Amino acid sequence: MVFRRLLFLLSILSVIAYGGLLIWRASFAVGGSDSSGYANEAKAIAAGRVIQTMDALDRLDLPDRFECAFRPLAYEPGPRPRTMVPYYPPGFPLHLAAAGVLGNWTYAPFFVSPIAGLLLVIATYFLARELSLSRVLSFLCAAILGGAAVLLFQAVQAMSDVVAALWASAAVLFALKARSRRRYAAAAGAAFGMAVLVRPANLLLALPLAFALPWIAATAGLFLSGGLPFAAFFAAWNRALYGGALSTGYARALSGQGFGWGFFPERFPHYLGTVALMLSPLVLLGWLAVSGDGRVSRRDRALLLTWFGTYILLYSFWGPDHAWWYTRYLLPALPGLVIAAVLVARDLLLKIAGRWPRLSAAMAGVFIAAILAAETWSYRQWGPLRIAGRQQAFPEACALAGWKAGEPALVFAEEFSGALRFYTQTTPVRWQCLKPGDFGVLVEHARRKGFGVFALLFDSEARAAADGLPGDWVFVGRVHNATLWRLEP
Repeated sequence: MVFRRLLFLLSILSVIAYGGLLIWRASFAVGGSDSSGYANEAKAIAAGRVIQTMDALDRLDLPDRFECAFRPLAYEPGPRPRTMVPYYPPGFPLHLAAAGVLGNWTYAPFFVSPIAGLLLVIATYFLARELSLSRVLSFLCAAILGGAAVLLFQAVQAMSDVVAALWASAAVLFALKARSRRRYAAAAGAAFGMAVLVRPANLLLALPLAFALPWIAATAGLFLSGGLPFAAFFAAWNRALYGGALSTGYARALSGQGFGWGFFPERFPHYLGTVALMLSPLVLLGWLAVSGDGRVSRRDRALLLTWFGTYILLYSFWGPDHAWWYTRYLLPALPGLVIAAVLVARDLLLKIAGRWPRLSAAMAGVFIAAILAAETWSYRQWGPLRIAGRQQAFPEACALAGWKAGEPALVFAEEFSGALRFYTQTTPVRWQCLKPGDFGVLVEHARRKGFGVFALLFDSEARAAADGLPGDWVFVGRVHNATLWRLEP
């Protein structure tokens, strides 16, 4: 009884400390395509104007061929000429919009990911309990996941990955609970629906959920009743924005690129290697070994194997950059990976303890030490909690642009285009979309309408921008690694 109380107290203190750490290190800023795209979409949802007219084209008397230049990052062509729609699915922006409406747009949306990260760790504890692990070992599973560099990295940014993982884990948790209390099947269906709204690739959960849910017709009906409203909303959203129930912004933007057979030989070992560096090779070996663990039921083995297996298989055919933090795509499956490893470790050590108790204790220490060493190394090597400082350039540089440019003003930008839309009343123009001769036409129309002309550029963009933006540019100011310029008449 005393031990349970101490464990409970430790759990409460750990939850408070972990949540405080995530909020303390959170980035209260939107930056490049992803975070600014989600934030701008959230504001559009809150305003009820998801399909947005490109008013600047009319104000400047410009033809349709300039549409691309006036679409910030993370926007796609709309259903009608001179309109634009968000690139991203609506799930995560709905969370941000709710926070922004209930709180304020300056701070509230940036609490979503830290809170989701904390809830994901708590959900992992309860998942482990449902899969027969003790309180102590369930706490260990939650601690292992909570220390993963990729979770820390994504939980302090306004990005969808942790929220996608939270709803995926909630779906599996409710599905397991439905084995004893059928009504949880509806909650599993609703959580699955929201997981897909946040990230359509979470459809991969259908296979592990089939193993998690009890195989009863009534349960299947409850699961479908919980998920169908989300499916109907998503279909209506896609039809309104992209022209078809199964069409998404992802599908349109990635047509002809993204997935390919040729990526597998490089991506698969990359993901395996990065996860091994982040959590230790023992976790991956434990996940594989669960297939032969007789103390775990066949259905639970199938659940754990397919949960992580489907995600790493799909994204091994995904082409974009292979930095360490692209393991964020695997976040919805990491709870299953960790729980499988701890289950195997438990059963192996119990078997050894019957004959060699000291050896069993030593092996348990090695298991924990290996994971702790991997997580410590990856934390020091990758610095997952340093992102807030780097992203602060976006709101500060946009504040400088908004102050110096005033209204009305065109601000030529690329990486800053989404942030400018979120933080300022200026009109961002993506200079990379301009064709030869377009810049002169734009400047002529802007001058005629009384617009100031500015450029906000990262240092890494300046040289390329100079070729496409000719003229007499005057330096206005610098913020971090970004500069603001004004075009003289």
